[in-house]
Amino acid sequence: MTRRFKCIVSYDGYDYSGWQTQPNKITVQKTIENTIEKISRMKTGITGSGRTDAKVHAAGQCFHFDTEFYLDAYGWKRALNGHLPKDIHILSVEEVNQDFHARFSAEAKRYDYLISLKDQERNVFNWRYAYQATWHLDIDKMKECSRLFVGRHDYTSFCANSLETDPDQTRTIYKIEFHEEDNLVRISFYGEGFLRYMVRMLTGTMLEVGRGRITIEDVQKIMDRRDKTACRYNAKPHGLSLVKVYYDPEEVKKITEEK
Repeated sequence: MTRRFKCIVSYDGYDYSGWQTQPNKITVQKTIENTIEKISRMKTGITGSGRTDAKVHAAGQCFHFDTEFYLDAYGWKRALNGHLPKDIHILSVEEVNQDFHARFSAEAKRYDYLISLKDQERNVFNWRYAYQATWHLDIDKMKECSRLFVGRHDYTSFCANSLETDPDQTRTIYKIEFHEEDNLVRISFYGEGFLRYMVRMLTGTMLEVGRGRITIEDVQKIMDRRDKTACRYNAKPHGLSLVKVYYDPEEVKKITEEK
């Protein structure tokens, strides 16, 4: 009997060429698929909630897979973590029905971007996970800029998706939060879904505002242009993490109601 398992995985993506399997490259997806095959001796594909780029991390990526192998959810978690490399860890495994789909059942996602500020000495222990700013940032200006992005907008100017393959590039961002911790700033993006490079391009744009190189009025003009050449800013990948994929509509409702 074929059973479907839903898994939550965390990984340090710095040494990987992203989530999705690519020829002749080490990716998170392929590493997990190879591990499942090693355990079950069956070639098994996994389906993720979405892609993460090279060097991007995840605290709560979700994937599912189908198998006839006899292990239960607890056995799969133990077996996978026993064989996976130390920079990939399965947080949970549960058996789900065939209606569940890691990508299409998702209701919302949260991404965080971590910035290490110039105001203190560089921390050698977080360079793989935080963008190292080498100039002063006006965080208040960045917060003000972030308000332009909240709501339902056409993000054509702020993503790499082709208009030929993805003609509708309208998405909803529920909220953007800033958390300051010592010399770190964490920007949290909550949205129904994000296009390729979207969070990094929005962050890169806010960084330019924080540096004083462009104004909030300039950002509005970039958004209004709806043009792939309008935005030249793309924050470094290693500061980005996929924190959580939401499947419960009630959780999403709570996000949208929080101010």
